[in-house]
Amino acid sequence: MRKDAEAHAEDDKKAREAVETRNEADNAVYRSEKMLKENKDKISGGEREKIEKAIGEVKDALKANDAAGIRSASEKLNEAWQAVSAELYKAAAEKARASKAQQPPPPESGGEAGAESKKEGKDEGPIIDAEVVDEKK
Repeated sequence: MRKDAEAHAEDDKKAREAVETRNEADNAVYRSEKMLKENKDKISGGEREKIEKAIGEVKDALKANDAAGIRSASEKLNEAWQAVSAELYKAAAEKARASKAQQPPPPESGGEAGAESKKEGKDEGPIIDAEVVDEKK
């Protein structure tokens, strides 16, 4: 039985890699469809079409059950998302800058007033390191 397992170890490794590739590609399709749905108003039409096309290629490769085709199509999908992610990040950064510019400046810290409020805090004494021991035995 051990010799049989050793003889088929390489086949098992290839089968495992194929299953993992399929699972990763399937997850990438799911995440991509979800991201497109959630960010439809933030992604330009051209970029959206590229991602949808890449999703279709991954789905076709999954149907064909070709590990090399699945890997290739998944890489194209990842490349398409990298371009869109940069676009989304840039838009979010601009939005954050715009909202920050519209906010009133924070109140100035009142030097002495801040120091006085710290002094008014309750002094609970030094911190003592202790261990709780349950003496019920």
